Amino acid sequence: MIKVCIQGLGFVGAAMATAVSSKTYKNNKPIYNVVGIDLDNSLGKQRINSINEGSFPFITSDKQLLKEIKKSHLRGNLKASSDISHFKDADIILVSTNCDLEIKNEQKKINLKSFSLGINTLSEVVREDALIIIESTVPPGTCEKIILPIFKKSFQKRSLDINKLSLAHSYERVMPGENYFDSIINYWRVFAGINKSSSLRCKTFLNTIINIDDYPLTELKCTTASETAKVLENSYRAVNIAFLDEWSRFAEDISI
Repeated sequence: MIKVCIQGLGFVGAAMATAVSSKTYKNNKPIYNVVGIDLDNSLGKQRINSINEGSFPFITSDKQLLKEIKKSHLRGNLKASSDISHFKDADIILVSTNCDLEIKNEQKKINLKSFSLGINTLSEVVREDALIIIESTVPPGTCEKIILPIFKKSFQKRSLDINKLSLAHSYERVMPGENYFDSIINYWRVFAGINKSSSLRCKTFLNTIINIDDYPLTELKCTTASETAKVLENSYRAVNIAFLDEWSRFAEDISI
């Protein structure tokens, strides 16, 4: 069975772990053995324990999501842990960790320190032929200018061939609510790899997760393009929410 690790069990990671583990062959045998990895702290342990009990770690109104995580738990192909040794024999690793936003002197700045530490942890234990898919929202250029150099440096120390590693970016469009699970399986995805082989491996994997008959995949030119598309979508949403919020305040002020 193909082993998939999910780094980070937040809103996206936990849902993605459930979606990947839900995929089975026609005989109901699971395609993937999924292990969700989170930090060894109180919050991480809560998420880990919840998944290992067959429960979703966040409050949700999505009955399908609750049903699928229970089914995966009973099949035995979805587990969670804080043990990073699981990355060693993983065929595919999905990175769903957050980037931090710092505010200093009234200026906002992206802090990639904790995100980079997580990537560094991966680079020190993964197989040289693993497929790494970044799902996180990151500044454009992160895969090429931050993540890849970390792997190159680590692989050099470990005497591994960096050319055998596959690295891609394919962001999520998870929408918590009644259609939480559906927003992963039945929704469009874009993707891109650092090279052709990375893109092909990413596409092959996503083909087994996404309903591509109704929601075909879109391959972009490079990982920076995929990263930019995600930030653009977030910005578009944020601008519209802010616009409506301003008009709502105005309406309340004049009692309409």
